[in-house]
Amino acid sequence: MSITDSETQQPQRLYDWPFFIIFMALLCYMGGSSMLVHLRKYVATAGGGITTISWVFGIGMVGSIITRPFVGTSIDRFGCSRILRLATILGTLSILGFLLSANLWLICSLRVVFQLGQATFLATAAVTAARIAPKSRSAESLAMLGMGGLLGLMAGPMIGDWIFSTYSEADGRFTIFFLTAAALMLVSLAFASCLKVPEVKQAQSDRESFFHVVWRHKPGPIVIMAFCLAMVQTIPVMFIEGFVNARKLDGVTMFFLAYSPTAILLRIVLRRLPAYVGRRRTLITGMIAYPIGLFLLTRVHETTGLILPAIVMGFGHCFTYPFLVDLAAESMPPQHRGAATALILGVLDLGFLSGFIAIGKLTHRYGFDVSLRSAAAFALVGTAAYAWTQRGLFQPLRPIKNHE
Repeated sequence: MSITDSETQQPQRLYDWPFFIIFMALLCYMGGSSMLVHLRKYVATAGGGITTISWVFGIGMVGSIITRPFVGTSIDRFGCSRILRLATILGTLSILGFLLSANLWLICSLRVVFQLGQATFLATAAVTAARIAPKSRSAESLAMLGMGGLLGLMAGPMIGDWIFSTYSEADGRFTIFFLTAAALMLVSLAFASCLKVPEVKQAQSDRESFFHVVWRHKPGPIVIMAFCLAMVQTIPVMFIEGFVNARKLDGVTMFFLAYSPTAILLRIVLRRLPAYVGRRRTLITGMIAYPIGLFLLTRVHETTGLILPAIVMGFGHCFTYPFLVDLAAESMPPQHRGAATALILGVLDLGFLSGFIAIGKLTHRYGFDVSLRSAAAFALVGTAAYAWTQRGLFQPLRPIKNHE
């Protein structure tokens, strides 16, 4: 194996200029991206209901799935900075494309392109977080970088709520909506263009196809957790607006005002928790919180009732994504970190695809109570299966060890 000296030059600090740049790029990107939680309103203008929007989001995941085998190796070959810029450009163009027509086929096609860009951006941001951090703090880097995504996740739906409550169709509210989302993407592009990342250069002999890399370095049961997490995450990503409308509540702002700040605050306050209890235990704790939040959501009939389930699910978000990605990436050598990250995000994509379609059909046929409880039960079973495979998980806690 041959790797250039750049790989051995480990960063000495975490919170410096590169971290700030990727943090802001992710915040702006997710702000524009999460505005599309309101895409259901645009689909409704073409006559689509809950089943239609489920298929729009589900078909969109095809873009992510197609991308995964190539984005990991592309990161490893061409570097994070170039791939981030390309991904942001794709996201911007696809959002502007929605302005062309409300035709369902065009919306589906643009959603595929958008997901292709988003999948590339998020995978690259995760690899960037690992490369700009000291090796012993890679999980912390992912967790703290994720705060930028959470801030964007909170801001995007709120911006959408404000636009749709302020402007009417006569005012061109959809034009204002999509132009605002695209503007946030362009700001993200500006930040990404300033980013300089220590790259891990591969020798020609180290370059393998994605599938060969995955076959040689199997990630193991962590893929179970990725699939289950994506299934339950479809609720805040897409179905929460439909749920709020079905219960005649006052928009999604209340949910995200509790969800995102909870995850952000806990990441700051408890950022050292994995060092004491281990990353696997932390991941399992977060996954258990999601089903609890979904069960609580079925009891909501007033807008203020959204606060408690949002807080519980925000707790889950805090302790899942960064440790899921970090544990998966650790399963492969450093020169294949991009491929490892792409693989686990690809499994997340499959979970989202399955969740969008399955939960959409359950909701259409039986209502939100049945679909939410079904998703919660599925996540609990998957989490139990993962926990069963983890040796030493139930042994007494020991002093900090990075591999736990």
